[in-house]
Amino acid sequence: MKAASVRLNVLVIDDDAIDRMSVRRHLKSTQENLQVVEAENCQIALELIREQVFDCIFVDYNLPDGNGIDLVQQLRQMGLRVPLIALTGQGDEQIAVDLMKAGASDYISKAKIKPDLLYRVVQQCLRIYQAEQEAERAKLLREELLAQREEFISRMTHDMQTPLVGANRMLELIQDDAFGDIPASVKAKIGIITRSNHDLLKMVRDLVEVYTYDAGCKELNRLPIDIRSIVEEVFQQLGPLAQDKQLDLKLVVSDPGLNHEILVDRLEMKRVLINLIGNSLKFTELGGITLTLEGSSPANPCLKMTLQDTGIGISEEDQTQIFERFRRGRHKRSNSGLGLYLSRQIIEGHQGKIQVESIVNQGTTFTISLPALPH
Repeated sequence: MKAASVRLNVLVIDDDAIDRMSVRRHLKSTQENLQVVEAENCQIALELIREQVFDCIFVDYNLPDGNGIDLVQQLRQMGLRVPLIALTGQGDEQIAVDLMKAGASDYISKAKIKPDLLYRVVQQCLRIYQAEQEAERAKLLREELLAQREEFISRMTHDMQTPLVGANRMLELIQDDAFGDIPASVKAKIGIITRSNHDLLKMVRDLVEVYTYDAGCKELNRLPIDIRSIVEEVFQQLGPLAQDKQLDLKLVVSDPGLNHEILVDRLEMKRVLINLIGNSLKFTELGGITLTLEGSSPANPCLKMTLQDTGIGISEEDQTQIFERFRRGRHKRSNSGLGLYLSRQIIEGHQGKIQVESIVNQGTTFTISLPALPH
């Protein structure tokens, strides 16, 4: 009994007319609505494949102008993904294996060709092919939806900056009594709102930067700068936070005589240090934070910054994903936003490397290595 199905277009590539006729007859005996096209050599087969769309292709190993292995490889390299079923002679098991390695979907010995076997092999190969096609379509759809979401978030974060900056400015004016005196209790509450707004604005700006880096659109303004000048600015900015928590914030220069000049985007490197030191201050209650600078030398043309704190630490499991985008770790320090992901992007944009080592409840050490300017 013939199986009813959608129309199939099948190509049989074989130099033996009798073998081609055998495959055609067996296929038509089990499959309705079937078209079988024949090719006696590689050249004709390739011409037909360029002109028509086939649902399944049978390939003989021995062809007058080539062999089945080379043809199968060529078809796969052309991007053809439809089932390719190899036809082999009696005792050609090794050839069948080689054909499968080359990209054939399955193989049938010509001596064993029967209608039911041919039908089962074709249907199985078609099911696998259709499942692969569905998976590929689903993957492309997911990628398209993800790209649309990314574009939406990117545009939204850009648009959010303006009203947040405006709100910040208005809150600052109110605190400065620009619209008249306000009670101290109200001013204190406005201060809380202002700090929250600052935090939100920082998150939005970080997100904008992340999408800029990910899109490959970030242009770094790299200039020769002594890294110590950037560190001093950051310490001046964050020093009061350390004092409020009664934490030591120390800078150690291992050898002041070494070279500390690097080719760097000042604002971006400052962003990295503010983020790393800010996180250390946030997650450290006792002790302090020490930033150690190791300058470069002719023997070691690399500048190294080591930031060590005595905070809550990060688990070994979370350390493996601490620099990943939108990570979710078990430890609360592992959920500190996009800052660490962005820091890694910035450091790698300077051809550098950032690493982390940590022990829970003992502290965390971040190490940054950057290429230094030649002496």
